[in-house]
Amino acid sequence: LTLILPTVAEKKMEIVFLKTATAEQKDAVKNWFSSGFSTEEKELSLIVKGTSITDAVKNEIKGMDGVEEALILKHWVEEKFLSKKINFGLDLQGGVHLVLQANYDKILKKYADDIKAIDNNLAGAGDDEKKQLKRDRDYITENILDASGAGYSIKEKYKSEVTKQALELLRGRVDKFGVAEPSIRPSGKDAIEIQLPGLKDIESVKNAIGSTGSLEYRLADDSSSAAAGSQFEEKYKSGTFPADWDENSRFLDSLLADISAAISLPNNLELIFVYEKGKETDETRSPNKIYAQYPLAVEKAAVVAGTDISEASVNRDEYGKIVVSFRTTAEGSVKFAEATKESNKGKRLAIVLDNKIRSAPNINDQITTGSGQITGAFSYEDAMTLARIVKEGALPVDLQIIEERIVGPSLGKDSIESGVKAAIIGMIGIMIFMLIYYKAAGLIADFGLVLNLIFMLAILSLLGATLTLPGIAGFILTVGMAVDANVIIYERIKEEIAAGKSVRMSILSGFEKAFSTIFDSNLTTLIAAFILLQFGTGPIKGFAVTLFIGVISSMFTALFVTRFVYEIISLNKKIKKLSI
Repeated sequence: LTLILPTVAEKKMEIVFLKTATAEQKDAVKNWFSSGFSTEEKELSLIVKGTSITDAVKNEIKGMDGVEEALILKHWVEEKFLSKKINFGLDLQGGVHLVLQANYDKILKKYADDIKAIDNNLAGAGDDEKKQLKRDRDYITENILDASGAGYSIKEKYKSEVTKQALELLRGRVDKFGVAEPSIRPSGKDAIEIQLPGLKDIESVKNAIGSTGSLEYRLADDSSSAAAGSQFEEKYKSGTFPADWDENSRFLDSLLADISAAISLPNNLELIFVYEKGKETDETRSPNKIYAQYPLAVEKAAVVAGTDISEASVNRDEYGKIVVSFRTTAEGSVKFAEATKESNKGKRLAIVLDNKIRSAPNINDQITTGSGQITGAFSYEDAMTLARIVKEGALPVDLQIIEERIVGPSLGKDSIESGVKAAIIGMIGIMIFMLIYYKAAGLIADFGLVLNLIFMLAILSLLGATLTLPGIAGFILTVGMAVDANVIIYERIKEEIAAGKSVRMSILSGFEKAFSTIFDSNLTTLIAAFILLQFGTGPIKGFAVTLFIGVISSMFTALFVTRFVYEIISLNKKIKKLSI
């Protein structure tokens, strides 16, 4: 019950108005909650209470004139018992849905042109340059392009790697929209699906995520970085900024501007935040998102471009430690030799992707051979992430949108209301039928049905599952299927009573004989749901989740809870007849 309270109980929402909001705009917001809600007015905000407050309602209000922010406040059980409300999918709360794919035609042309350029330059190149050019050509033909007839095609393995690179790139870009629960995942073999709940401005999203990635390497200034770090610690510990500062890009920009002014940052330098992925052990941060950690002062001019790296991979050094190995292009080899010269030894070389520092290794030795290593206390996953970021420069991923869809929050609100209404009507209809047909036994089945509903909601909440519109359909279907087991059990019990057995023996025998039939029939449904869960995407997966949970829950209530009630009843030896 504590698990489902944040979803079904009365909730509070705080609506913050802009300072410039007019009385008419405030009244329009207040009138929106005229039925089924209670409101409490404050100077620049409105507190709303009601059981129908959902993410769809929140997103609808956020889009109204004069509103700066709308937040659903935590229910008391969320803080006391670590419960959480069920998340709604894009189709239930509104937002932007995009499917993207790398521009493979552009990639194919780029590397085909590179091979032609290498072949043309080989004739007049010196011995060392020839070795480098041949290495570059071999890497392209072995890892990227397949010769097909008179031309080339992209290897399937490389498409998969490009998709992983693009996923890493997009995670950083999506964070700046401040979406609480963004979804970024592969779709098929070489596409990426993005869902941004609550967002309406699709053009800004398209402009931000569809552009080519910007990767460059810049030298860090130690003294300015130390001064900036001290200022940052002072401001951070003062507690003057919001709790969600790491997702508020505007706040971060103003913070960097304040620190730059405070330390009199030289004109040739700028402050950029170092970003890291959230840790699995940190409950407040997702391991699938990146977060600002601390600022670093770096030179505005890049010493090496992202395109100067030809390849990167995860390896182990002579001591068995995980390292990221990389190889430069012929032009990049000269730049790296200059960037890692003796006078820069000990400095940090920041790897900057989309104006976010993703790593800043120290320069230990001059790199003159065109290949080097990035060392650190890496896990394998961290090293793979860094390798993909480094490779991002070798291939600026130009993403094209192949599908786009906007779902309005009002449509999501209507879907939730319709789904809840359908579930309630369906459940009441089933309960009435069971009462009429099975009498007192029907009442026990109805008790199990209510418990089944509570169990399903609790499990969805506990797992942090996302409920979609097809998920509601699976929910309603499961409510209808939940009494199937009771029907089989009751018919078995009636057969045993007709055979002249006692009440207790009829109950025990009825449950035992019904068990295999119920288990087998539900097992086949679970297998189908599991397959849908593994291979389905989007709406199909949402349906499979609720169906899978619902089948397990209904089996438990029928075979254990209902049986427990009948075991208690059968202990009364005075009962000679069952109302069934």
